[in-house]
Amino acid sequence: MSYFDNNATTPLHPSAREALLNASTENWANPSSPYRISAKVRASMQKCRESIASGLQTDPDQLIFTSGSTEANNSVFSHLSQNGDKSSRILLSPFEHPSVSEAAHYWFSGRVDFLNAQPDGTINTGELEAYLNKGPLPLLVSIMAASNESGVIQPWREAARLCQKFGVPYHCDSTQLPGKERLDDLSLCTYSVYSAHKFGGPKGIGWLVGEGASSLLVGGEQEKGRRGGTENYPAIKSAHRAWESMVQAPLDISGLSRLRDDFEDQMEQQIPGIRIIGKNSPRLWNTSLMIMPEFENLQWVGKLDKLGFQVSTGSACSSTRTGGSPIAQALALSLPETQRLIRISSFQDHTHSEWKGLRDAFAKAHLSLQKESLGSSVISL
Repeated sequence: MSYFDNNATTPLHPSAREALLNASTENWANPSSPYRISAKVRASMQKCRESIASGLQTDPDQLIFTSGSTEANNSVFSHLSQNGDKSSRILLSPFEHPSVSEAAHYWFSGRVDFLNAQPDGTINTGELEAYLNKGPLPLLVSIMAASNESGVIQPWREAARLCQKFGVPYHCDSTQLPGKERLDDLSLCTYSVYSAHKFGGPKGIGWLVGEGASSLLVGGEQEKGRRGGTENYPAIKSAHRAWESMVQAPLDISGLSRLRDDFEDQMEQQIPGIRIIGKNSPRLWNTSLMIMPEFENLQWVGKLDKLGFQVSTGSACSSTRTGGSPIAQALALSLPETQRLIRISSFQDHTHSEWKGLRDAFAKAHLSLQKESLGSSVISL
C-alpha cells in the first residue's frame, strides 16, 4: 500500500505511538486532581506546552490545547463575535477550510467579506491593503497559510505584517505547515492553529496559539479557563513527540519538491490534458491538485485503490458534497472540472520508487478506464 492522502491525515509516527501507549499506561491520572501523581502529569503537560511554544517563538500561556484545528478556528470566531462590536465585519480569503468559512458565516452572519481569488490560487496583498485603507477596519482578517487542497502557499507573512500595521487581528489557519515548511514568523499572527494528526501525531488533539480566544465548552476551568474539559494528556504527550520527530527535525524541502515536480512533469506527458492547479505558485512540496482530462475522480480513486495507491478527490471535509471544494468555488471551476479533481499529498518518507509506482498506477488506471468507456470486454481492475 502506498498512501498519498497525507493532507487529510498522516500515519501515527512510531515515536508518537510509543508515547501515547506509555502515557496511557503510566500517567493516566486526571491532571486537575490534587495528589502527586496528578501533579506529575500536570508538570509533564506543561513541559510539552513550553517546548512547542518555544519552537513557535510564543508565550506558553498563549498556547491552549484543543481537539484540533476545527475547534481552534471556531473558538476564535466565537470569541470575537461575543466580544466585538455587533456591526463589525470580518475579511476572509476565498480558499479557507470549511472550519473557517462556515464558522465565520455562523458567528458573523451577513458580515463576512472575501478577497478575490487570483488564477494562480493565491490572494493579492495589494487588495488586502486597499481594503484596510478604505475602512472601516474589520474585526478580523483570516488568510490561511497553505491550501489543504492545492498546497498553494498564501502570502501570509505579508498579510500578517499589513494587519499589524493597521492594528487588525490576523487569524492564520496554519494547519498544513508543520512538517512541510518552516514555521518562522508564525508569531506575527494574532492566532494560529494546529492539528497533530497532520504531522504524525494522534487524531483529536491540537492547539490554538493566541491571546483572548474563549472556550466553546463551558463547565470546566481547565487550560486557564479557556478550554473546559479534562485534558487529554496521552494525546498531548504523543503530539509533542510527533512535533519533535517530524516538525523540529531538519527537512530537505528542495529534494522532496523535486520528487513531486518530476511526477507532475511525467504525468503531463503520460496523460495529455492534465491541468495542475497552482503549478507556477509557491506550493507545499508534497501536494499536487490535478484536473484530469477525462473520467470522474471517484473512478480514478477506485482504480488506484485497487492497485494499492490511496489518493483523494480534494479536501476530506468536503469530498462528500457536490461542489463542496473551496478552491473549486474560488476559481469558478465548472461542475465537470470539479468532479475530475484528484489530490496527491505525500509526506516526508515517500521515496522516488513510490512516486514512480503512483505514476505507473495512473497509467494502468487510465488504460482500464478508457477500455471500459469503449465497452471493452476486458476485465476491469
